[in-house]
Amino acid sequence: MPVKNYRLTAVIMALCLLAAVFVLKFTVSDAADELAPDPDSRSVLILMYHSILPDPDRQGEYVLSPSALESDMLRLREAGYETVFVSDLIAFCEGKGELPEKPVILTFDDGQLNNLTYVLPLLVKHDMCASFSAVGRFAEAASEEAERSELWSYMDFYDLTALLQSGRAELVNHTYDMHSLGERRGVLQLSTESFREYRRAFFNDVLGAQRLFKESLGVTPLCFAYPYGFSCEAARALVKVCGFKATLGTEGRSNLIRRCESEDLYSLGRYNRPAGETSEQFLKRIGAI
Repeated sequence: MPVKNYRLTAVIMALCLLAAVFVLKFTVSDAADELAPDPDSRSVLILMYHSILPDPDRQGEYVLSPSALESDMLRLREAGYETVFVSDLIAFCEGKGELPEKPVILTFDDGQLNNLTYVLPLLVKHDMCASFSAVGRFAEAASEEAERSELWSYMDFYDLTALLQSGRAELVNHTYDMHSLGERRGVLQLSTESFREYRRAFFNDVLGAQRLFKESLGVTPLCFAYPYGFSCEAARALVKVCGFKATLGTEGRSNLIRRCESEDLYSLGRYNRPAGETSEQFLKRIGAI
């Protein structure tokens, strides 16, 4: 081969090598950018629990065993999730706080007494936190019971105080007395009710609960949980007037939370956790692992 041809071949090979390195560098860089978490948004998993009881005969769609709950906690931790409060989401959206890469919120609805008995010790044991939705009238009635039981009783204000003082819990407003399926289904507006009448009923109940929680517990919840997940256009407007910065629904889905996007916090989706599935089965079914 002539010398000049050899030199030309060498130059071409060197240029090809440089081009390959250049392409590889930017391909790896792009892939890294895709894998890196967006500092201004998070996908947030929210799980919904209710009663926690060890008796297998009582377990079902809304009753889970303490051992199953603990298994969920362990599996979530193995998958890299970290528990946060709803208030942490609010702070993140307002630019006042940060969230872990894989945040999860454990929520417990209705304020069952067994939440204090079985849930709080597990939160302490595994260094986790949870959000508890309390119904004002249920808490008042609990303080009047002559005999209390983990099977049917709710936490009274002394129980809720102990829960909150642990540092492992935050309180969510679940209405004062609209947690029912009577003539009014949850907080839904009646067909026979004018907006003015509905607004009065809604404010009397929900703001009444806010005052009760402030007077009895010294806290004013920032989040509202719709009983049974029922909501309507009027209710969605009124919760904002009441000053709530986030609401919990019951639609099974994950949530995208972005900085400076406060609307992301309304009607947050949650996955109900029933009995009858292992933690692995449940978390895979909802796409969490």
